[in-house]
Amino acid sequence: MLLAPDKFKGCLSAIEVCTELRIGLLQGSSCVDVVLRPMGDGGEGTLDAALAAGFETVTVAAAGPLGQPRSARIGIRGSTALIELAEICGLTQLPDRGLRPMEATTYGVGLAIRAAIDRGFRDLVVGVGGSASTDGGMGAAIALGARILDHEGQAVRPCGDELNDVAAVDLDPMSAVLDGISLTVATDVSSPLTGEFGAAHVFAAQKGATAEQTRELETGLRNWARRLQDETGLAVSALSGVGAAGGFAAPFLAIGSARIASGAQLIMDLTGVRPAITAADVVITGEGSWDAQTAAGKVAQAVLEAARGRGKPVIAIAGRFTADADLTGVLTRYSLTDVAGPGRDPIRNARTLLREIGTQIVRQLS
Repeated sequence: MLLAPDKFKGCLSAIEVCTELRIGLLQGSSCVDVVLRPMGDGGEGTLDAALAAGFETVTVAAAGPLGQPRSARIGIRGSTALIELAEICGLTQLPDRGLRPMEATTYGVGLAIRAAIDRGFRDLVVGVGGSASTDGGMGAAIALGARILDHEGQAVRPCGDELNDVAAVDLDPMSAVLDGISLTVATDVSSPLTGEFGAAHVFAAQKGATAEQTRELETGLRNWARRLQDETGLAVSALSGVGAAGGFAAPFLAIGSARIASGAQLIMDLTGVRPAITAADVVITGEGSWDAQTAAGKVAQAVLEAARGRGKPVIAIAGRFTADADLTGVLTRYSLTDVAGPGRDPIRNARTLLREIGTQIVRQLS
């Protein structure tokens, strides 16, 4: 039996979901063979999913979302290094969890990328969910050597607040650092950099931006995109996915040093989920809220489709299933809300409820 869920956001990590389900399954029958493959989509938990699947971890020098020096984990295997943005400068890394949408930066991710390259890794994957910043990737670019100046010829601070001050960009030093490097940006977001569905208008409020700050960030991102185009000739604004993590991938795409990939599909490849599905008799996947968005490339849908293509029965587990959820191909489903009933809170009692669900699954299958 294969357990391959995503995190239950705001409740439990993917590996915690796996652990509790496994306990329940073994309580139902000690003969059950359970394989754990906690999943991720590029956001929080992606690194832990890779580590659970055999990646090793090393610690590198980086910087937090406000530029404060700190160390961070990256996952390594063979020539590949996996960097989780949320681990370095995500929302959860803000001091006292105080949101700072104009000051937050991706500078620390750039430092981690450079550290991985210095250690000899040539295939880099950056998972970009959970970002605290909307700096258009300027912070990471500066950490990798890019020279970015304002109208007075002074270096800009690498944050969203100064995007509109950018007057000149030199990405050649950054290109030299990334020469010969394969860089993949893993995300489940298809937003462009700017516009109604871009990085600022869709995501800045989640990072604490007011309506006025959102407008300022949008103006800044438009200026940043123009400067990148002046430097490289490439218009990055409308590229699918470049709006993820506050535009993190923009300078990398502008110099042709990166590609954007589906986080769910990429993590499935890196963690060996596909062969694990082939070997399993039953596949269990899930997420916190299984809704209409799940079918648009989320982890649970990716696992479901891979299992369905191999003729494997799938059991879906979620904190809740909405009325518009597409459950095509699901054998049966369990929700924490339904199992909790009126007397228990599905979030506070999630661990217990998952154990109960595991036991119920064994009984159903037997």
